[in-house]
Amino acid sequence: MSLKEGIELNLTAAEWISDYIIRLAFSDGFTRDLNFQPFLEASTHPEIRKYLEPESFKAFEISYGNLIWNDYDLCFSIDDLYSGNLVSQQQDSMVAEDSPGYGE
Repeated sequence: MSLKEGIELNLTAAEWISDYIIRLAFSDGFTRDLNFQPFLEASTHPEIRKYLEPESFKAFEISYGNLIWNDYDLCFSIDDLYSGNLVSQQQDSMVAEDSPGYGE
């Protein structure tokens, strides 16, 4: 399934299912069970790998239509969540503190 052009998409619900799987519901009615384990295990960054700890992983929330952990310590683009394509990203670039020039 892919994003439909011209439609604003938000996450409307997120429910922990098991292990590293979260059921995501989107504003267009689409739902997906997404396994975050491959993404977390592929990262070498400690700020991402800390979410391999089950209690830390389960502490996600929805904020302004986004899936986040620890006040945007970890978050994903809505199109990546919708497509289910997390592993192909550069995992270590997902941590905001690593962005060169951020806040300057």
